[in-house]
Amino acid sequence: MTTKFRIATVHDKDYVLDFCKNTFSWGDYIDRVWDIWISEPNSIFLVAVVNENNIEKPIAISHGILIPEKIVWIEGIRVDTKYRSRKLATNMSLHILDYARKNGAIYSSSIVSINNEPSKALMEKLGFKVISKWSYLSIKPIVLLPELNNFIIDNSTTTTKVANLNQYQQVLNFLNQSNIFKASGKKFVNSWRWYDLTDDRLRMMINNRQVIILVNNDNNKDNDNNDENLEKEKKLRGIAIIDKEGYWNNQNIFQIVYIDAASDELLLSLVIKSVEFISLKENKNENNNYVENKYERLQIFSPSPIKDNSLIFQKFNVNFSEQFLLYHREI
Repeated sequence: MTTKFRIATVHDKDYVLDFCKNTFSWGDYIDRVWDIWISEPNSIFLVAVVNENNIEKPIAISHGILIPEKIVWIEGIRVDTKYRSRKLATNMSLHILDYARKNGAIYSSSIVSINNEPSKALMEKLGFKVISKWSYLSIKPIVLLPELNNFIIDNSTTTTKVANLNQYQQVLNFLNQSNIFKASGKKFVNSWRWYDLTDDRLRMMINNRQVIILVNNDNNKDNDNNDENLEKEKKLRGIAIIDKEGYWNNQNIFQIVYIDAASDELLLSLVIKSVEFISLKENKNENNNYVENKYERLQIFSPSPIKDNSLIFQKFNVNFSEQFLLYHREI
C-alpha cells in the first residue's frame, strides 16, 4: 500500500482524531491544537495518507514550527496503530527537518516523556541528544491550605516578591551563576514548547510582572555595611517565572514555566508566593483565609527534579506528574 505525505487539511480532522483518542493514559491533546496547527504561520502540519477505495485516509501526523533562535520545534507525532513499523514517524520528521533547513533553521528541538520508549528511540535514531530533563506537575484544584498562609521559609532572612526592572541585572546574574539554569538548557516553557530564556525575554518578563524572586533581607545593614555584607544582603535565593495566560484553548491554567532554588523548602515557598501573589488575591473565605483561586489548574515546569516525597507533593494536591526529556540537534 503506497503512502504519501501532504499538508493536513480540515477534512483530515475526524480521521486523525479517531486514532488519537487514547494515545496516552489520559487521552491526547491533538483535538485541542488541531485548529491552531492547521493555520499556524511559519509551520508545517504533515499528514501521511493511504488510498483506500479512491479515498485518502490519514494514518499519521506530525507538526513542526519555526521558533526564534532558528529552531524548528517538532511535536505531535502520531501514527495509527494499524500502520506502525513503516518508518512513518521517521520519514515525517525528515520532511520537517528538510522544510526547516530550507527556511533558515539550524537547530531542531522536541520534548519526549521519559517513559515514551518509541519516541526516545526515534529521537536518537534521528541524531537528537538530550540536553535537559524536566519535571512536570499538575495540581487540581489549587487549594492553598490555611496553614500555608504563613509558610515562608526563613521569614526573618528572606522576602518573596515580584521582581521589577531595577532588579533585572540581579536576576540575570542569578541565572548565569545557577547550575540549575545551565542544566535546563537555559530554557523556559511556553505553550508546551521550550524556548531560549534570552536576556531580552527575561527583561520583558520582568516588565510584565512574571518573575517572582526570593531575596535576602537586609537585617544586618545597621550593623555592618561593608561591601561583602551588602552584596550578601542583595543575593537572590530563588526565582520562579509565571504565565497567567494559559495556552491553546486553556485560559484557566496558571503556569510556573521555570523555577529555580537550591532547596525543597525554597521551591515550596516560591510556589506558594507565586500562587498567592497572582491568583488568590480575590478569593478569601469568611475567616479571611485564601482557599482556592479562579484558575482550574496549576502546572509547574521545573528543570530540577521534584520528587514524590517533596514538600510540594505534601502541601498541594498533585494529581499528575511526569518527567520529560528535552532533545536537541543541529540540522
